[in-house]
Amino acid sequence: MAEVLRLDEALARYALHLKRRPISENTRKAFWGDLNLFVRFITREDTSVTARWRVADLRTEHIRAFLQHEENRPGANSPKSLERRLTSIKVFFRWLRESGYITQDPADGIPYRPAPEPLPAYLTDAQVEAVMRAAEALARAPKPDTRPLAIIALILETGMKKSECLRLTLDDVDLGERLVHVRYAEQRLKFKERSLPISRGCAQALELHITRTQPKVRLFTCTGRNLEYIFNRRIAPPAGLDSLTFEMLRWTCAVRDYRAGELDAEAMRYKFGLSPVGWSEMEAKLVRLLAQTAPQDVRAGRA
Repeated sequence: MAEVLRLDEALARYALHLKRRPISENTRKAFWGDLNLFVRFITREDTSVTARWRVADLRTEHIRAFLQHEENRPGANSPKSLERRLTSIKVFFRWLRESGYITQDPADGIPYRPAPEPLPAYLTDAQVEAVMRAAEALARAPKPDTRPLAIIALILETGMKKSECLRLTLDDVDLGERLVHVRYAEQRLKFKERSLPISRGCAQALELHITRTQPKVRLFTCTGRNLEYIFNRRIAPPAGLDSLTFEMLRWTCAVRDYRAGELDAEAMRYKFGLSPVGWSEMEAKLVRLLAQTAPQDVRAGRA
């Protein structure tokens, strides 16, 4: 049986939980701020009555009413902000359920509304093969350039961001263990650090690049803009693409991982270096992307 817990007690315990979570201060403030907006709404701005509310009294109807209020009030925020509010509420109720304070999650059945913003572009499996063939040909050309092959293979497997890729040093790559370490100097971003496995083929592409270019510190010395220029001049045309960017490669990795279903939500969030809010936003887009192309691939109910 779930513990009978007052809402004010739940909020105090949740605040401590947020402090212990390895998330950025901005994410922590967003979660807490959105949750307090919800509490003020259901208590009609009289937060002193939270001592008379039990968390078990909170219903799906309360959440729906709050979201409708936020959407219709004067000066309403953007759809993305509304999506974030729902994410904050979902995270709170998920914590309540996982902590044993409630037996049913009233936020679980409330779906995200598709945001009107454009969905990110990604590569099909056939396009991935074409891109890899073009990159391999360039790496073994009479005047070889090994950067595209190494970068494309790396991002397709790890999903790291452009900035993370361009910060990589020789010390971040362990070819023997087939691991790539993503590191951050700023303390507030340490939660994004991770060690990502790579395949033998990716390790070979990186080894070829290191052998031919002999980098001293940075693995890739070119700017992101120049590399994408090379992508679009030397890789995209022979692969039959109009363009190719770092972001397309990252989203291709995300789509393939999500479609495969081998990683749970926490593993996906870790792999892509995302906060809970960031992962919720990515997952909402992944669901929409896969629903457009192959509805049977959409995986619902990921915890």
